[in-house]
Amino acid sequence: MKSHRKPLPPLNALKAFEAAARLRSLTRAAEELHVTQGAVSQQVKLLEQYLDTQLFYRKPRKLELTDAARAYLPVLTDAFNNLLSSTNELFGNDQRALLTIKCGTSFIHRWLMPRLHRFYQKHPEFRIRLMSAVWPSQDEVEEADLEISNGFGNWSGMQVERLTREHWMVVASPAFMARNLVPQAPEKLLSLPLMSTIGDRENWQVWFRRQGVMDIHPEPVLESDTSTMAIEAAITGCGLLLTRSFHLQPVLASGDLVQAHPFTLESSGAHYLVLPNKPPSPKVTAFRDWLRSEIQNSH
Repeated sequence: MKSHRKPLPPLNALKAFEAAARLRSLTRAAEELHVTQGAVSQQVKLLEQYLDTQLFYRKPRKLELTDAARAYLPVLTDAFNNLLSSTNELFGNDQRALLTIKCGTSFIHRWLMPRLHRFYQKHPEFRIRLMSAVWPSQDEVEEADLEISNGFGNWSGMQVERLTREHWMVVASPAFMARNLVPQAPEKLLSLPLMSTIGDRENWQVWFRRQGVMDIHPEPVLESDTSTMAIEAAITGCGLLLTRSFHLQPVLASGDLVQAHPFTLESSGAHYLVLPNKPPSPKVTAFRDWLRSEIQNSH
């Protein structure tokens, strides 16, 4: 009896599609595969012809996946990852499992790096690859085994666990406080240089409004897209910074910054652990358990 089973598509076409779909970019896929962008595009078209299915909506700055591509991508990613892991375990010199973590730069520098040695002490069987990101993934965890994201918990189709409870504080350097009288009346803070981060629901306008100061639109002298840059600017004495409490722990403890106003504002945002919607691997489970314990002990 003849088999009606269709043979697998060409391996190069599968690799090109998987990389382009995962990275949402023909250019980045070409860099990862060490080929030209034209070669990647040609292989993707070959796969579309082989499957008789459109896989991408090609837009000027980003590839958008069709429904068929979204369903096919995790199958290929898991297959290639399993093949790579098995190859490394059987034939590689370093048989430790690689855990890839994607998270914001502020979380990496101000919280994770000072504690990471404790994870290695507890789990020497793992290697870690850190990937920084300013903005969290939206549709799925990309390029990593897990993601630690700053947001509001509204990720769909993924496993999401809230890690922190935070509030907004006004802080400044001791040098700034020595040069400026910071009044307790909130409206009088408008005469001082204000700083903030962008991308959060709470801002200076909300901070003032919660204290009864309405119809004002403060314009910060400095805005940054990461807490790390904003905190460093505050340490140098640039002004008053409104920021979330989580990343302030070490600089408040060291005295590099002090609380400049007593009013605090509960944050609607937090740090979340975001995982693909599938059973976690042993390396992900080990890091998740360690992360929970460290955050609980740091409070």
